[in-house]
Amino acid sequence: MTPRHRARRTTPSRHRAASPRLPRVVRRVAVAATGAAATALLVTAPVFAFYTVAGSGASAGSTGTLQPLSVQPATVGSPSSSLMPGATADLLLNVTNPNAVPVTITAVAQGGGVTVQGGSGCTSDPAWPTTVGNSGVSVTTTTGLSTSVAAGATVPVHVSGAAAMSTGSVSACQGATFQVPVTVTVAK
Repeated sequence: MTPRHRARRTTPSRHRAASPRLPRVVRRVAVAATGAAATALLVTAPVFAFYTVAGSGASAGSTGTLQPLSVQPATVGSPSSSLMPGATADLLLNVTNPNAVPVTITAVAQGGGVTVQGGSGCTSDPAWPTTVGNSGVSVTTTTGLSTSVAAGATVPVHVSGAAAMSTGSVSACQGATFQVPVTVTVAK
């Protein structure tokens, strides 16, 4: 051999047999992993694009206004307690819902001055709430109620202990009738 051929032998061979080669199992796993990654990319790219698309637009909506409920004294039934000085009694009302949606009564409160009928010497509230008469009658604010009133329906409402009479009520109020405006709070 000539020196020229020997130099060639000392350099690494260009044949496949001489290069470091991965075992067949490792090559198959690498090909399978590459294929799985490519498939995952092809499948998730459109999904990602679908869920990340942004846009804008306009919308309109409105809410209806509830009509006031009608509140009348109950004429059927009787309170389970009598109104006496220093005590409370039940309040009975008939509430009518003129709305097209059901509502829930959540509170009852006094909505104006007391008007007294009968009871010689028992006076009404001339300028409620700043100036009140000598009846001592009032409606205490009652919250936490949950009385449903269907659309277009009238329901009796019984509020226990909502009518009150103070100890300062004059004895001339015995046998008198009291009209007390009330306000009901509703939720839709």
